[in-house]
Amino acid sequence: MNVRYLCAMQENASDTVQMTMTDSVTSLVSDSVPAQAETPVVSLFAEHQLKDNDQFKYLERKDFGNGFGFAVLFVCAAIIVYLQRSSDSIFSFVFRASFDANLAQQDARKESSQQVRNIFILQVIAIISISLFVAAALSRWLQFDMSVSSMFFQGLAATVGFISIKRFVLWLLAFIFDLKSELKIHSFNLNIFLAAAGVCLLPLTLLLFYSPSLPTNVVVISGAAIGGLFYLKGLQRGLSVAFNSSAISSLHLFYYFCALEMLPIFALIRIAHRG
Repeated sequence: MNVRYLCAMQENASDTVQMTMTDSVTSLVSDSVPAQAETPVVSLFAEHQLKDNDQFKYLERKDFGNGFGFAVLFVCAAIIVYLQRSSDSIFSFVFRASFDANLAQQDARKESSQQVRNIFILQVIAIISISLFVAAALSRWLQFDMSVSSMFFQGLAATVGFISIKRFVLWLLAFIFDLKSELKIHSFNLNIFLAAAGVCLLPLTLLLFYSPSLPTNVVVISGAAIGGLFYLKGLQRGLSVAFNSSAISSLHLFYYFCALEMLPIFALIRIAHRG
């Protein structure tokens, strides 16, 4: 029994010594061998000639008010669809009367209540269309800091004020010089031209808001050309009505054009140059 116990003790001792020597030798070898250095990662753009100044600036994209423009255009389109379904070819009549003076004069003398209502609604759409076009043009072309909605309401107030003052002066002159029939024909022509100009500007306003490929200056110049065309047509019809009337003198006609036609144009040109 004692021999077996001693043998077991010797075997355990020998194993312990062997394991201790192996571990120590392994640790000595691992300590003596130097650790391999990691290879640095070289970037593909390490030897470029560009200078990195690290001066990036985040620019905020301006909100051009496409949502507001869509809402206004949607309301105008809904009213136009209503007029087209409820009236008898009102749009074809407006454009035919814009380029046919005899037709416009005949309809001005026998205009019906439904026709007056439809033309009045078209004038409201035209004023909204002109104001929205001006707001979109100023925002896109001239890059004004003001929002589209603010410029729209300011343009709407200016357009309504200008038209109201001009119509009031016309009514006052017709009342003073007893020109009611001439005023009726001239006012009808102005209403027709205003409605036609506003309807023609609606697709151009849509292009200003939702056509990134079409140059902005082309759309703006086209809209200005349309507005100028109908404005000159209004002047031509006014001169035709004045020359066909014996109650209007040349001197009074000269005063009228200087005060109500030429002066506003020069005032707008001066404001545009200052802006």
